[in-house]
Amino acid sequence: MAQVFMKVDVLFLLATVMAISCSNCVRASEVFVVSGSVAVLPCVTSSSTKHSSAVTWKRIFEREERTVWRRDKSGLEFRPVGQAPHAHCPYPNFGNTNYSLHIEGTREEDGGTYRCEVEGQNFQDVKLHVIKVSLTPAEVFEGDQMTVSCSVTPKIKSVIWQWELNGSPITSSGWKQTYTVDKVSQKDAGIWSCLIKNKETPVLTQEVKASTLLHVKGILVPRDNSDVVYAELGSSVTLPCIFSHEFLLNSSSWKRLSKTSKLPSLFIASSNPGVSGCSSVLRDRSAYIERVQDGDEGTYKCSGQVTGDNNKRVTVERSIQLVTAQVVSSYRNGKTTLTCRISNPTQVTSYEWIHVEYGVNDTQTFTSVQKSTSKVLSIPKEKQLGEWMCRFYNQQQLLGNATYHLQMMSGLEGQEKSTSGNKVVTIIGLCFLFLLLVLIVLQLYKNHRRRKMILQYPAMETIVHLAANEREFRERVKVREKTQNGACGEDL
Repeated sequence: MAQVFMKVDVLFLLATVMAISCSNCVRASEVFVVSGSVAVLPCVTSSSTKHSSAVTWKRIFEREERTVWRRDKSGLEFRPVGQAPHAHCPYPNFGNTNYSLHIEGTREEDGGTYRCEVEGQNFQDVKLHVIKVSLTPAEVFEGDQMTVSCSVTPKIKSVIWQWELNGSPITSSGWKQTYTVDKVSQKDAGIWSCLIKNKETPVLTQEVKASTLLHVKGILVPRDNSDVVYAELGSSVTLPCIFSHEFLLNSSSWKRLSKTSKLPSLFIASSNPGVSGCSSVLRDRSAYIERVQDGDEGTYKCSGQVTGDNNKRVTVERSIQLVTAQVVSSYRNGKTTLTCRISNPTQVTSYEWIHVEYGVNDTQTFTSVQKSTSKVLSIPKEKQLGEWMCRFYNQQQLLGNATYHLQMMSGLEGQEKSTSGNKVVTIIGLCFLFLLLVLIVLQLYKNHRRRKMILQYPAMETIVHLAANEREFRERVKVREKTQNGACGEDL
């Protein structure tokens, strides 16, 4: 019986010692910080002291305590030899209760357990977790395979992972620590964020986010092969093709993916330096069409061979579709009808017809007349003049527009009406004039032939001429004799 009481006393004494020893223990708090940022390890005492207190920050590494930063009562700070001064306590030690440690430019090797010891106070343990997002490979080209991973140092259990790209969640990531893209495109460029949450840590009530920026080397504009450029016939248009400035552009070219027509006159944009002071880096190779004509619609391809920082050569290309638009008119029974004709209306969902009127000082008044899925507009009689504009949309996004100047065309139609009224009279007059000209030409031809036939016998022409002169002379003599005879008879 005495032995039993002795065992009970021993157990009670052991429990008392453990309770006393653990009375100075505080459960370690956890701090999550993104690599490269400032980590704040909290150390706040319960009450302020009337005199200066010494404070020491230690790191527990494999059950061994190593001093990270220390400050004595006089305010003198101490750091380990050879350690960079990126850890300090910005708060004064006189009359202060906050002795939190600030670590600037946090690295992965800074993760671990830290202990704060303040003179006359209980020590506090803080566990620092460093989160880092990394990309593999570091230099990503279009078409490469890329893996983005999220690491936490030191590791923790029961972690919820979630990936975001430019603020939008990636549902296919599957709550994994790593995410792989088999074929990288410009759509994958941007800010990749890793969101983590430890279910077992009540301190971490919200998600912690770490991010990294991904640059995909290739053609920046357009981002993919789905780009469509709309242009009105007669206007100018630019087909964009801008390479990443990290590239050394060796060669580039434009082709047309149409077998029925030739490549129109393209003006390639001048080479712009991608990096200031490096004129050998080219990136803007856009094509410019000065005047779009009917038949220029189709698909164009921009391609180029480029070299990366690691001397890796890659051929990148983009396909751009050019869609032309115009407004055609038809006039029948005194009514004008306009039709918005688009070479490829696949993406067009609605049309809007706008009447533009010009006032004093070139002021313009825009009036929406019709907005529907119909591309045909019947113009009312009270609005026969002015300019009409056809706008076409994809949902609520404006794709392009085409204009039609009805005022000039109305004058031509009026002129056509007046001309058609005198059409019969004009035809009759032209026929009469033609017949008159034919008769004159025939008469001139006959005279010419007659003179030509006479000139063929010059001797006969002389005889005839002499005989005519002699006959005329005889007649004159006879007339003279008769006149004289008559005068003599009167004298008798």
